[in-house]
Amino acid sequence: MLDLRADRRQLGSIHRGLGNQLVPATFTQPLAAEVQQLITGQLPARAGARPVVLRVFALSIGEDLRPTSEHGEAELVADFLEPLPDSTFRMLLSVGEITRRGGLDVTNFHPTNIAIVLQQALRQLAALPAAPSATEVLSRADALAGRGGAAARRFAVQTAAAPKRGFYHSLQEFLDNAPTEPTQPFLVTHVPRTGKRWAGSDEIQVSYLYLDAAHPARPVPTGDLWGLSDGQELFIAYRNRFYQLLAAPDGRSYTFVGPPVFNPQVAAGRAAATIGGGLIGAALAGAAYGPDLMGPYELHLASGRVLPVQDASQTDADGFAKAPATAQVYVYRAADAARRIPLTLRAGGQTATDLPARYFLPLIWDDQRAELQICVQAGAGAEACQSFRPSFEQPTYLECTVPADGGAPVLRPVSAKEGALAVRRMQSVLTADASDK
Repeated sequence: MLDLRADRRQLGSIHRGLGNQLVPATFTQPLAAEVQQLITGQLPARAGARPVVLRVFALSIGEDLRPTSEHGEAELVADFLEPLPDSTFRMLLSVGEITRRGGLDVTNFHPTNIAIVLQQALRQLAALPAAPSATEVLSRADALAGRGGAAARRFAVQTAAAPKRGFYHSLQEFLDNAPTEPTQPFLVTHVPRTGKRWAGSDEIQVSYLYLDAAHPARPVPTGDLWGLSDGQELFIAYRNRFYQLLAAPDGRSYTFVGPPVFNPQVAAGRAAATIGGGLIGAALAGAAYGPDLMGPYELHLASGRVLPVQDASQTDADGFAKAPATAQVYVYRAADAARRIPLTLRAGGQTATDLPARYFLPLIWDDQRAELQICVQAGAGAEACQSFRPSFEQPTYLECTVPADGGAPVLRPVSAKEGALAVRRMQSVLTADASDK
């Protein structure tokens, strides 16, 4: 087996506890050992069997939480390669598999979901003819580097000069650029939306045209459609509405601005502001950043998985593993006796940012080899600095207090439980204040 995931430390993030805290999900042993153990249990070795190499680009899990439902998901993007006597590899099959199950506690579904996507891939392999017609042969260097196969796969909808007009009833029809011709003419209309929550998106209205009394004008239902095309633009039917699919700059993927993403941690508001470089801080909370904000989504072409961009840190828009995870650091200022003394914070050598009392700054650090330096300064006093390597497994919380006499501020590490509770309380107050204005 070849594990070609760029980030091999985790499978994704899952929610834990009553507070639905996001925590990384990992195997107890390397991926190759876990998958081999599962496959051996399903397909015991038998005489005459030919060796096959599983080349994994993406194997991830996730949880889609909504106000009244939960779903656990698993995704696999991989190649099956046949090793040849001259140390090259014949491409047998590229697979993209997903599974999705709903329930009360979907975290318990993840082991089974991983097994399901692997079983689905193995069934495709078993269905191949004894003498496959595939002719693509990869050198050992190309196989190890992840070239060819699923990484180079392109679909008809991407290579066509223009999409064909019609209705897609499945992902496969979309990928093949082979829609079904509708029984009645239809019209797609873009209606500009207003308001912060709709920023960057149009409402897509699709209607059948009036032909006669037996065929009146009426909205096209999304019920049995994967999507549609008017011959120029592409649209996906997602959660009972149509959204326009846009090709990403790499020419290999599609995105769309879709419905608000429910996030239990920020349902009351979200803080966001930029410090710069590899470090991002947030110093603004308000209703505009709450759970009702429209959000960007990615369509993974290899598997058909639709994923909010904020949950897609482990894969690119084709479902392949990409950038390593980032470390989250929260610095908050307690309501100390010196709350009227101005305090500034400087992190990672960037420009200083104000940190008022009963306020917090979330920071993101993406350099695993370097220490993050945080410096705080009360009024015109001396800076107090602290350097450390943040955890990439769970958020790090630092409480900042200023002595009543205006002395040097103190940064104190606190437990994840204590820090998360303090930040949630501050976030609730900030969001309530913003909504009252």
